Amino acid sequence: MPKVSVIMPNYNHAAYLPERLESILGQDFSDFEVILLDDHSSDNSTDILEKYASDKRISHFIINESNSGSTFIQWEKGLSLARGEYIWIAESDDIAAPRFLSEAVEVLDRNKDTGVVFSSSVWIDENGTEIHRPGHESGDRRWSGSELVRSEFLNGPLIYNASSAVFRKNRVAGVDFGTLRTFRYTGDWMFWVQVAAGTRVVRLDRRLNFFRRHAGNVSFKSEREGLLFTEGFRVIRYIYAHYPIPFAVRRKTALRWARKIGNAEIPAGLPPEVRLYHRLFRIFT
Repeated sequence: MPKVSVIMPNYNHAAYLPERLESILGQDFSDFEVILLDDHSSDNSTDILEKYASDKRISHFIINESNSGSTFIQWEKGLSLARGEYIWIAESDDIAAPRFLSEAVEVLDRNKDTGVVFSSSVWIDENGTEIHRPGHESGDRRWSGSELVRSEFLNGPLIYNASSAVFRKNRVAGVDFGTLRTFRYTGDWMFWVQVAAGTRVVRLDRRLNFFRRHAGNVSFKSEREGLLFTEGFRVIRYIYAHYPIPFAVRRKTALRWARKIGNAEIPAGLPPEVRLYHRLFRIFT
């Protein structure tokens, strides 16, 4: 049985697949399987994926006959096929440093109470050129899951890029995929809240993940369409329903998100900004 199952869901990322797959197969840790899932891409993704399908580390190569409409359907499918103790959901447009898996696995092997390890990231553009190193990701950190949910996850998805994380497969027992499938863009935030609960989470201060930022990013679409707010509120309400959050923290959260809304360009079709403010304070105070 492989130690790690690498799940790589893909949709229309043909331009990035060779570099992505080489970064997976070129890891200096070798005890892994790769599950390739293509969600009925309309570009030449499947032609590229087929060139790698004969690699002995590719345990599954599945092309959907129609588009599933949900990233999380693909995640759930990959998890159902995974045989590894640990899971890496390697998004198809990102890149990993060669030591990404070995360093993450070392932490998980050494710390049985740790369920999730993620690394700091370098942001890159379409051409692989570095554009940003998020300053808030400096320093090794270790949280209890409940502490993380009550603090960091009220501010947004701390693990904002699945490619940066490796986690124990048994952590997905608490994930409600039925609910995740109702999210269009910010379900990964809910996913990590549910995976992190009841375990410890470690961040490595080594920038071993290269997060590609381009016009097709789900996060960009989320921001443009205002779903960071409308779907993000659902995640925060979930946290409030399942964890004891002091009033002072709720108030601080409401003010923080009100400022975010005030600074955001609210797209047409969403409630007017004043109603969003009202909704925030009504929910969180």
